[in-house]
Amino acid sequence: MKIMITALSALLLCTTISMTVPVFDITTSIIGKWEVQVKDAPEGYQDYIVDVKKQKGEYTADITGSGTNLKNQALTLQGNAFTANIYVEEPVQLTLWEEKGIVKGSAQTSSGKLALHMKKISSKK
Repeated sequence: MKIMITALSALLLCTTISMTVPVFDITTSIIGKWEVQVKDAPEGYQDYIVDVKKQKGEYTADITGSGTNLKNQALTLQGNAFTANIYVEEPVQLTLWEEKGIVKGSAQTSSGKLALHMKKISSKK
């Protein structure tokens, strides 16, 4: 009887913990509007607004700012990260991923890999 009570108590504790720990899913958390800063980019190419949408099972992004106005850029889910190939005066590969519940990103350019600092400014359901 004592073993059964201990086992039930452990099960209840595990269930309670699993219900209170949020599960991060990049496929839902990425949707919305983001302020993105590329602090190490050349002057004039540092500030963007990225609006990520999911329509008919496909992910796209509108990217505006710093003289850029790109619409419906395809985002591809590869494992636990999204990638996109865009053109901002040169080919740029974007990668967006989740790390400890925070969306992070990088831009691979001819100058090397640049960190994207992302702040969500609105969510879309």
